[in-house]
Amino acid sequence: MSRKTITIFLVFIGITIPVLLVTAAGKWTILREDDIIRDDGIEGMLHDVHFMDNQNGMVVGDRGLILVTADSGKTWKKKEINTRPAGAPAGQRPGGGGPPGGFGGGGLPTLYNIYFVSEDIGFLTGARGMILKTEDGGKTWNRKMARNQAANQNNNNRRRGGGIRSSLMGIQMITEKVGFIVGTENAILKTTDGGETWVGSSERTRVGETRNNLENILFVSQTTGWIIGSYGTLLHTADGGENWEKKNAGFDNNLFGIHFIDEKTGWISGQEGLILHTNDGGKTWKQQKTDSIDNLYDIMFVDKMVGWAVGDYSAVLHTTDGGKTWSATKAGGSGALKGVHATDKNHCWTVDDWGVIAAYKTE
Repeated sequence: MSRKTITIFLVFIGITIPVLLVTAAGKWTILREDDIIRDDGIEGMLHDVHFMDNQNGMVVGDRGLILVTADSGKTWKKKEINTRPAGAPAGQRPGGGGPPGGFGGGGLPTLYNIYFVSEDIGFLTGARGMILKTEDGGKTWNRKMARNQAANQNNNNRRRGGGIRSSLMGIQMITEKVGFIVGTENAILKTTDGGETWVGSSERTRVGETRNNLENILFVSQTTGWIIGSYGTLLHTADGGENWEKKNAGFDNNLFGIHFIDEKTGWISGQEGLILHTNDGGKTWKQQKTDSIDNLYDIMFVDKMVGWAVGDYSAVLHTTDGGKTWSATKAGGSGALKGVHATDKNHCWTVDDWGVIAAYKTE
């Protein structure tokens, strides 16, 4: 079919095709194959991805794995960092506690999330209360401690119970000094010194009890924020995190990803293909039709129209109309895509739990 014929055909069938054309104009390319195919000795699930611009990015994953790129993801280099707490004896294991290396969860803690406040200042959060901070754009990282609020008040920080052991997931700074982190076992931490120290609490669960995990946090202003988590957990603050109020979005699915493009317009992704949308600042949430049954672990929009959600079985959902319609595709491999990040509507990256890194680029 000639270009002229295609143009006439598009005009004839109406306005729905341009949306499909924008989706079809881009394609996903595998930049890094899975661990088995690659077999380069650098193994581990990948959990998050972040690009500072279209060239410079990083991914994080199991056992403290950090990979960086300076060529849009064509090549990746492993970055070695010291995760030993400041002031700890040189012989202390970098993981900061837990089982011995090589036994269960021993060794370096898994990293789950990448968050940059600015070009220079950023954080990584992970298992066993892991918090890393950079002040030079990721060249160096220093570990910051997560303290238990009760132990902190009792001036008993050095006891075993003084630290937060939860897996730390979402993080958000709302001012230069004040920020929050959420994690498993209802963990909520707060900093008032720019992320140098974090104090909070978590709820240890016994065998047979239901454990609620907080998966992500997002502030749309210095006062208004959201926390999402297990069993449809949706918490809202209107006073900068001093108080959190439970909201009901009408679903009890586990909620994993959240993104707001402004104070009014936002999306949440979750279990079994769930995507919720609000255009009134969270007063109401409506389900968007996806035709997906895959868990969607992360979601990101670059403007009010263009966004991606990623999840199980290499599932990628893409929209160019604010989520009114979502087109489904695969980003390669068969693993669960855990993180997604886009710098604009033409460039997007995702990572999965087999070590795959894939990129979306318009042709």
